[in-house]
Amino acid sequence: MHVSKLTSLMIALAIAAAAAFWLADLAHNDFGIPRHTIRADALLTALLVFGLLVIGVFSRRLGNRS
Repeated sequence: MHVSKLTSLMIALAIAAAAAFWLADLAHNDFGIPRHTIRADALLTALLVFGLLVIGVFSRRLGNRS
């Protein structure tokens, strides 16, 4: 069960990264904002959310050791 949660989190991270690239392209084409600006912020945010989710999964799992 633990592997499926981690797999789900990895899929969510991949979707977030794909969304970051898509939004960077959209912002560049429609608003003239440089792609790397949007992409960097979106990828860092996706990694932050992924890290918090992983911490939540492992802390819940380690907290149930009693």
